[in-house]
Amino acid sequence: MVEDKEQVLIMSPNWLGDAVMAMPAVKEFRRLHPGVHTIVLAKPAVASLWKMHDSVDDVVELPPGNGGTFRAARALRDRGIFRTVILPNSFRSALIPFLARIGVRRGTASNGRSFLITDRVEMTSGEKANLHQSFEYMKLLCAKTEGDIFDTGFKPPAPSSALDPEFDRDSLIIGIIPGAARGDSKRWPYFAEAAKLVANGNARCRFIVAGSAGEGNLCAAVASEIGDKAVNLAGKTNLAEFAALLGLCHVVLCNDSGGMHLASAAGVPVVAVYGITDPRKTGPIGKGASVVQAEGVRVSRDVPRSSPEAVAALKSVPPEKVAGIALQKLLG
Repeated sequence: MVEDKEQVLIMSPNWLGDAVMAMPAVKEFRRLHPGVHTIVLAKPAVASLWKMHDSVDDVVELPPGNGGTFRAARALRDRGIFRTVILPNSFRSALIPFLARIGVRRGTASNGRSFLITDRVEMTSGEKANLHQSFEYMKLLCAKTEGDIFDTGFKPPAPSSALDPEFDRDSLIIGIIPGAARGDSKRWPYFAEAAKLVANGNARCRFIVAGSAGEGNLCAAVASEIGDKAVNLAGKTNLAEFAALLGLCHVVLCNDSGGMHLASAAGVPVVAVYGITDPRKTGPIGKGASVVQAEGVRVSRDVPRSSPEAVAALKSVPPEKVAGIALQKLLG
């Protein structure tokens, strides 16, 4: 137990992009409550992300499997935590602090978990329709729906020499993240074409194609099509190294993805291609971010993994438009 400080547990969102969008609220929570000791409980996939946040004092990894629920609850119970804020809407995320006997449990009463919540937060229909997701987290943590979402508190490490792409010092490095966890419904198919247009516009441009190990074939195909100006580093980085790698970039071309949110939070200018996802709800939160959206589409917050409408919308976004915005950022 941390002496002389109230301990507050924050239940992290499970997806990388959602966790990044929660970061401004955690930063603001610390500003409003400078004397608390903040603990984040997170799945292993995003735990290292919170270790790079300047307002988090301790990170506890959620053990995998059903047994992990009870192991996490026992570990938290021993810490003597009195208050928690539950950011995800899942039943499990509310069950763990209940089993840990944490007295004040703040969150929404969704998904049949109302009996697990002691401090219920209601999102109005207007807030659900119009608020960016970062402000939903702001309401949960800070009881308000305004604030600075550009100040994420995210501090990526310096890049390791082992990941140095060995480009010339005067190179303009463009990151390309062609993957997305939601599959083809969020994957724009013209990254290689856009990259070649950018290279034609500025001979100093070099490209880092990045993604998870599962996106290795996709990234290899994009890098191969770009040619000898591209390096494929998919699957060669952990999350901290990925964040550091993005910090090398002058601009990042990406889909609506966790990598997009990570790059934007790191302060890198991004050009993000959206199909039918609503960027008003889940758009990048960095100051240097630009969204290129398919025209005349009906946007939605929730996009299924298999959506012919989403695929068609993405295909309608021309590479010339994306390349033009990227070149403007490089020159500006």
